Amino acid sequence: MKMTLGGRLSLAAACLAGSALITWAIYDPASLGQRAVVEYERVESAAPGASGILWLLSVGVSRYDEPGLALEFADDDALQIASALRAAAAGGRYREVRSMVLTNEEVTRESLLDGLANFLGKAGPDDVAVLFFAGHGVRDLASGSYYFLPHPARSDTLLTAGLRMTDFDEMLRLVRRNVRAVVVMLDTCHAGALGVSGDQVVSADEMAAQMSAGEGFFLLAASRPGEESKEQRELGHGAFTYALLEALEGLADSDGDGALSVSEMFGYVAKRVPSLTGGQQHPYSKTEGTDLILVSTEARVTPAEARPRPQAPAAETEPTVAAGSNSIAVLEFDNLRANRDFDWISKALRVAFDTELSKVRALKVYSPELMDHTTRIRGADSLYTARELGVERLVTGAFYVTGETLRIDARIIDAKSGVNEASDSVEGEIEDFFHLQKQLVLSMLRRLRVQVSAAEGESIQTETNTDVDAYRLLLESEGLLPAPPDDEEKPEPRSQGGSMRGWLDLFASSAFAAETPAESDSAQDAAIRAFLGELEQAIEAKDVTRVAELYASFSDRQKAALQAYMDAADNLTIEIDDVVVEREAEATIVSFTRRDQFDDRKTGRQVRLEVRLTKMLVFVDGAPRIGPTQH
Repeated sequence: MKMTLGGRLSLAAACLAGSALITWAIYDPASLGQRAVVEYERVESAAPGASGILWLLSVGVSRYDEPGLALEFADDDALQIASALRAAAAGGRYREVRSMVLTNEEVTRESLLDGLANFLGKAGPDDVAVLFFAGHGVRDLASGSYYFLPHPARSDTLLTAGLRMTDFDEMLRLVRRNVRAVVVMLDTCHAGALGVSGDQVVSADEMAAQMSAGEGFFLLAASRPGEESKEQRELGHGAFTYALLEALEGLADSDGDGALSVSEMFGYVAKRVPSLTGGQQHPYSKTEGTDLILVSTEARVTPAEARPRPQAPAAETEPTVAAGSNSIAVLEFDNLRANRDFDWISKALRVAFDTELSKVRALKVYSPELMDHTTRIRGADSLYTARELGVERLVTGAFYVTGETLRIDARIIDAKSGVNEASDSVEGEIEDFFHLQKQLVLSMLRRLRVQVSAAEGESIQTETNTDVDAYRLLLESEGLLPAPPDDEEKPEPRSQGGSMRGWLDLFASSAFAAETPAESDSAQDAAIRAFLGELEQAIEAKDVTRVAELYASFSDRQKAALQAYMDAADNLTIEIDDVVVEREAEATIVSFTRRDQFDDRKTGRQVRLEVRLTKMLVFVDGAPRIGPTQH
């Protein structure tokens, strides 16, 4: 549902059926940008006597207005800490969890103060407030004041755009007066990219020194004076956040009583971070008051060193993945402005993401066709479908177009809980569609923490698509794009024999996924590969009639798109590769990567296109044909 607040902000709420998690995404209509995410989770399994609310304000800035300030993991650190705390708090110590997450462009001096005053300001006497901040910090030499740098801060606006820690401390004191306890976790990274003097660069410890909220105040800072807060690619996090996540998973529960106290968490992080950084970083803590049981957690006796780590991109090695892990599917991206002229972007983003993610052998990628058909057959939503199929994570998002500018927001959703695990955004010209999309794919892969070989990484980064208009025509000729606003054609499939029952049975089965089966020398496999070779030849020969004959259904709109595509292409060559054949009951499914190359007839410029396609095959008198596309 949506509702407008005073004509300035609108709230979009999504409630996950069967759970107690409600997410409010706050949008600014002037820019249609997401301002913040506020989540309210009622803990239905709360233990008898559970009282109070856990309030969480989690902030992380990786993308700054000044590109030279960019960090790698601060935004994801904030998201992961929020997710981990919500999970740990579900153990029954609180009756409710409320969290506000601010990342990148959402982080301004005003939004931070608003989060402190109007979000945490609602906390009551039985409640606990937790704050996590990750980003840059500096000192003003003239005043000696410390500043946390929000997204808009630049080298010439540090003092006006930054959040002064004394102001932060003052707001914390107001919060502290109303709650049972306040826990602050502060991770300020080295700000050398600012071009400021060494005396201006501050550690988390130095910023923490200006904060003291009185009894019931607990502070953990990532580093001591003179130390950098380390971001480590092999961990996929800052070392400080990585240790915190381990602690919240139960590794810090030293006495195994299932209750994680602040002192246990602080003590674990204090020992773990130096181990992760080779002794180059040492957290600092400050405690004012008696110890606090923060969350309930399942104690883990596994040594911390044995905890699986995300792997950095490796050399030419083929990663092995346990069955059922790293499974993922791509959903459509929402068109926020509902302008039908750009509906094609929703489908094109989904196909492009699926194409790129399918290159990574460490991922088990479920095809869009599988997700859509199972969702339709069962009359369920995407989350339910994902759980039924065993899909662990979903990639989806939203986009909007203003003039010639395209903004894309992508996010990773945990299919089991429905919680956003990570997100990122890009913005640029529509003509840069492929570059923007690849940026987001690489960002999502980093956040998924999967092993990507050097060859896979190079393939994803390589410019494999070079013409947006040609890409649209290719997808339209394959029946993958919605009809334009002035085209309401709904063609009926030609009857070519074969059965749809196996197709539907297949897509109702959780056994199907984009896995490579064992090679088969069957006559049918040989016929399928010969058929795909015939399809290649027909397209290269620009024989629209013959191509249409190889499909069980090929609409007039598809014919027109294919003809326009061929008319624009000189020296057209087609390569069909990475063929995967799956069978279930009466249905045969083939997935393949299609790579086109040609010279644009008007400009003479060479065009390259790449797309991953999944098709049902039907057999007419023993000969394979591509089955009708279902929408």
